Amino acid sequence: MEETVGVRQMSILVFHFMLGTSILIAPSNMAFVAKQDGWLASILGIALMMVTVFLYDSLMNRYPKKTLIEIIEIVLGKWIGKVIGLVMFGYLFLLTSFLVRVAGSFITTQVMPETPIEVVHIVLAIIVMIAVGYGIETIARAAELLFMPVLFLFVLLVIFLMPDIHFDNLLPIMERGPKPIALAAFNLFTIQEVLVFLMLYTNLSKPNKFRRTMLAGVTIGGGAIILTVTLCILVLGSDLTERNIFASYSLAKKISVAKFLRVDAFMAIIWLIALFFKTAISFYGAAVALKQTLSLHRYKVLILPLGFLMLWLSIIVYSSIVEFLNFTPAIWSLYSVCHVVLLPILLIVIDRIRFGNTPGGKAKLQSVPPSGGTAADPNRNANASPNGNGSGSAVISAPNE
Repeated sequence: MEETVGVRQMSILVFHFMLGTSILIAPSNMAFVAKQDGWLASILGIALMMVTVFLYDSLMNRYPKKTLIEIIEIVLGKWIGKVIGLVMFGYLFLLTSFLVRVAGSFITTQVMPETPIEVVHIVLAIIVMIAVGYGIETIARAAELLFMPVLFLFVLLVIFLMPDIHFDNLLPIMERGPKPIALAAFNLFTIQEVLVFLMLYTNLSKPNKFRRTMLAGVTIGGGAIILTVTLCILVLGSDLTERNIFASYSLAKKISVAKFLRVDAFMAIIWLIALFFKTAISFYGAAVALKQTLSLHRYKVLILPLGFLMLWLSIIVYSSIVEFLNFTPAIWSLYSVCHVVLLPILLIVIDRIRFGNTPGGKAKLQSVPPSGGTAADPNRNANASPNGNGSGSAVISAPNE
């Protein structure tokens, strides 16, 4: 039975997915490249994401009952399609391993420094595997259930930070010109890997509302990212934001409500919830991608082996969070843009060249069988001769393949 995700649930999944890494790491990256103009860069980066939503929608409208992997095989052919499908699986699986490692680095450096990072990885990997085993529909329902608590905690953080805002920290605007802003926006855009939702397209209850659903999630999630980056610069200043790897967590530490209340835990809870959903969605997308590439019947048989492989890869993928932050803008951004932008554009162009206005070449073909022949196609129209000897002609209209 096909799992179904509602329109509202899909938008909430996009919201959680966007907050997954960006709400904690993006402020430092934005301030490092664009300094006090990081808030402008975040606005431009989210705007670029909205443009890609229209790109994805134009591709998926051509194949409303297919996932990205299935479209790749149709457009590029079976064997080339399977090679590209494996490449896409590698991208999603590597993303999942990165997310597990980022979670481990954050918890062992900021929350529980005496805890071995392997323990954090094992716990998160087990939770993610169980969630994916229950299916995307269950994950979507959990995301919907936790949406309001996460939003409430986020609004609470913003309210508590209002007295510490200094608008002078935003000046001078565009002191270094537009180039750093564009570069920072590009870096933010490439770590929002919402391409994975093309693997969930067939689960959407109303595929014709895919664009509206994605835009709603990107707008809400993007607004939260823009607000977080802006608050970090307004409260901490660009220098402190740049030097703090987890700037938004450091931002929450500045809030003092009562001696017994740790407000910074609010930010940790928000981020861990969002990171869980981003990791689960990425792992689900990777499992489905491999299942469809290998023509398996069920993706759930892959959960356990992929889970152990993810656990191993998350340990060796990089040695420290600093190495990850250097790797992200220099290598991951270029690697990611090949998948999230260039591949969809390439698919659309090749699809138009090969099949024109008819997706997949689904055209009605007409043929005339030999005299006296019979056809098993129930949709054909046969005009037999009046003498009943079967020597009349038959016109066959083949169904769409």
